[in-house]
Amino acid sequence: MGDLIQAPPATHLVYVPFVLFIGVVIGFVIGRKAGKRDGQAELLGGGDDELL
Repeated sequence: MGDLIQAPPATHLVYVPFVLFIGVVIGFVIGRKAGKRDGQAELLGGGDDELL
């Protein structure tokens, strides 16, 4: 029962943030594409620059 609660290996300090970062980047890219498709491109920086 004592083996169940252990400190994670040191590689988790690298892998876990890396996987989370990749997930955030992929989510941002997919969300940006969906926003452009739904007509919200001006909010995301992909629309026309009518205000300039």
